[in-house]
Amino acid sequence: MSDSDQKIAIVTGANSGLGLETALELAGDSYKVVLACRSEANAKAAIAQINRAVTDPDVDFIPLNLIDRESIRQFAATFKERYGYLNLLINNAGVMGPPYTITANDLELQFDANHMGHFYLTSLLIERLDQDYETRIINVSSLAARRPYADIYFDNLNFIGNYDDGPKLYGMSGMVAYSQSKMANILFTMELKDRLAAAGKKIKAIVVHPGASNTQLSRNMPLYLRLMAPVLTRFMNISTQQQGAESLMYAAFRNDVEAGDFIGPTGQDERTGQPGRVPLPEKASDKALCEKLWALSEEKLGITFTIG
Repeated sequence: MSDSDQKIAIVTGANSGLGLETALELAGDSYKVVLACRSEANAKAAIAQINRAVTDPDVDFIPLNLIDRESIRQFAATFKERYGYLNLLINNAGVMGPPYTITANDLELQFDANHMGHFYLTSLLIERLDQDYETRIINVSSLAARRPYADIYFDNLNFIGNYDDGPKLYGMSGMVAYSQSKMANILFTMELKDRLAAAGKKIKAIVVHPGASNTQLSRNMPLYLRLMAPVLTRFMNISTQQQGAESLMYAAFRNDVEAGDFIGPTGQDERTGQPGRVPLPEKASDKALCEKLWALSEEKLGITFTIG
């Protein structure tokens, strides 16, 4: 890549929350930023905000619905028509604590959107990331992956009959299912890192978490708690979404970040603080578990995710 070539980044869920903050930072650093969002209206509003905040930004929009397989295929095809390479893929979009939903793909919504959609998207874009210089894939996980119940529930992946069981978060159910999807982000990153290394690729797979951050993931909280969010941010050790996005920027920009690193806030309980390397959950070192999730993901998608 020559010094004159502009770097290109894709940010999923770039119309709000961590995704929008990340897009703003990248646009300010002269990246061509492709906003991958479901809603054209929301994407246009985000582009208008970026235009107000950044001098002469270069921003594009391609629609993406992560639980619609055809939408993912069309996104990848459109990107490949427009661009010959990709420097940075940030798999950020996510949903937390929705009412129990089984998607058209016969998968629980959080697992489908948070993991499966990004797994498929990455498989379709890997060739654009495969360059003779370093590129990066950043998967956004969560502190939920540290919960003792965070695991892949292969025997009941869709939580049939027990979705509302277990702990609640500010009135939201489905937290065990959410933790499953966020553990999947980590296991996917670990297996992807190993496969990229085995193939001799210059693509770094990195996983991050934003700590306890006031983002649009709270949209499924009860209304009274959403209205109290500014107060909670000040008094409950919850960061702003700008602070939450610092982990993503650390993973995107730091030269000393290595493949397989877990980046998050380094303050108390990793809720807030300066970003840096943080310990991976113990299950991340379970090679058999990583491989089993990869195989399951390929099976559910009906694909073979080939590297090289």
